Order: sequence, then C-alpha cells, then structure tokens
Amino acid sequence: MSIISRNAIVSILSGQTEIREIDADEVMEKGDLSPNKKITKPARAPKGMDSEYAELLQLFSSTLNVKGRPFGQLNRPGFGISDGASGVQWNLSVSTQTGDIRLGVNLEGMTYNNWPISTFIQAEMKNPLLESVKSQLAAPENVFVSFTRDAWQVTSRPPIVEKYLGGKEHSLAEISAERWLAILTEALGCLSAESHYRSRAKQTVTLEGTPRKGEKTRLMEVSPHLRIWSALSLEGDVEENMKRKFEQLEPVYTWVKKASEV
Repeated sequence: MSIISRNAIVSILSGQTEIREIDADEVMEKGDLSPNKKITKPARAPKGMDSEYAELLQLFSSTLNVKGRPFGQLNRPGFGISDGASGVQWNLSVSTQTGDIRLGVNLEGMTYNNWPISTFIQAEMKNPLLESVKSQLAAPENVFVSFTRDAWQVTSRPPIVEKYLGGKEHSLAEISAERWLAILTEALGCLSAESHYRSRAKQTVTLEGTPRKGEKTRLMEVSPHLRIWSALSLEGDVEENMKRKFEQLEPVYTWVKKASEV
C-alpha cells in the first residue's frame, strides 16, 4: 500500500455520503477477538473509495468479525472505521494530512450507558491502573494516549485551540502518575459536576481559523474524548501486522473496558 496523499483523499472521498460522523444512537454490535464468534459480513466499502484503503477497512471488519461503521468526511482530518460498539470501541483511522494509519481503542464522551467515560476517569483517579497496563506492553513508548476536548456546535465538533488535555498526545512510557492525574482532572472538568459528571460541561474555547459569524472565543458545551493508539505498518503482510497490533493492544482495550464499567 502506498502512503495516501491529499489528492488521493479527494479522489477517495469526493461525493461520498456513506462516510460520515455518526450519532451516539447509531451503534452496532461490539467487536471482540474471540475465535468462536460468528463471522459477520463486513460492511461494503464506500462507493468510489481507493481499493487499497477499501481493503484496509474491510480487513479491520473481517479481523474482528463485525460489520463495522465507517466515519469521516472529505473536509475532516481523517477517515476510518470502528467496530460500532456502544462505549469502548476498536477503531482504525487514516490521517488525510500525513497518511498515517492508527489502530487503537476509542471512548467518546457520550451518554451510551450512563457515560462510561465518566466512570473510567473517576475509577482511574481513585485507583489508577496505568502503570500495571504499561507493564503488560512490550513497547509502551509506541503506544500513545490522546485525551482531547470535544467542543460541540449542535452535532458538529469544530476544531479548537484547546483540543489536547495535558497539552499534547503522550506516549504511555512518558506519562508519570502525577501527569496522568493532571490529565484525568482536566478531563473530568469537561463534564458537568452538577449532573455528577454524567453530561457535558460548558467552557470558553478558542475556535481555530476565523469563524464566519460570531466571536473566535466562545462558550460551548464540551466533553472529553479518549483515544489510545499505535501506528499500523503497511509494509509487508498487512493482515498479519493488523492481527499482531490487535494482540499488542488487547491489554489496553481490556483495561479501558473494565474501568469504564465499574
């Protein structure tokens, strides 16, 4: 597979209606790695998508034995596919700017079943298991935590300057106990204390670019969004690379899943 270019993205996504953001209620069955799970026919790749990337998305679905749920838009930073689970998800994303492929675990700040991201944050603040998870990974320096702040404008999430909680993405290896607590505290602040942290908070954020109407700095609803990912190599046997990456990240998935259900 060749690394994707901006022009290729235009070719891949131009005129697509099937690749889009999804609402919280649009969920599919949860994926797992059980060898006994009944195989589900993968979702058909969006019409017109470049065959290399269509195959990659379908490979994700077939590996997890789920139909999968594509996401992304032409004018967004990327596109990809998730297992469609309600809550903690496996997902694969392609950056439209760099061509990087990321495979990882995703937990959005949405209602789902009583705001699982709130449960995860509070569980980790009370009894952090991050160090234990690190010890189960062969290369924690190659696994990255992206804890971000989503600002909501009706159903869209415009890019904001204050995107990263903790200021940036961090590798698991570089996150100390103190830094992890600081990031979790900032993430909890993106949820409303008045509702026991089971709904969005309101914060003043700075929109990137120049808005057509209104002020650049606005009071908006926000919520935290957790992604823990590792780069997927497209060199050699991509199917084997993907299976190996799922195995490497299984301790991360198990950790986030259990902590969000406490």
